[in-house]
Amino acid sequence: MTNEIIKSITEAEAQAAELKQQAMEKAAQILADAEARAYKQEHLSAEENKLYRDSEIKAATAEAEAEYRQTLSAKEKEAKEYCAQVLASSETAVNSIVGRVISGNR
Repeated sequence: MTNEIIKSITEAEAQAAELKQQAMEKAAQILADAEARAYKQEHLSAEENKLYRDSEIKAATAEAEAEYRQTLSAKEKEAKEYCAQVLASSETAVNSIVGRVISGNR
């Protein structure tokens, strides 16, 4: 049962890492799109273009971070629910083992 819990936690961590990687890739894509839009605005003055680019980068970063936090939160909730189910199902076995160890009945 402990191995299942550890495996569950490890899988949840792996999923979180994968989600983070996907969010970072999406952020990079959003950033690339923002840069492309900024490049199209070349007719604007240098200062206007710089301000536009900076605001697009900030908006893209904020959007990607918000999506990452939301996805991570959902997956964390799923992992917690799964762990609770595994713990609940393992409680009887654990109590039996502890009882045998305490009473000396092996």
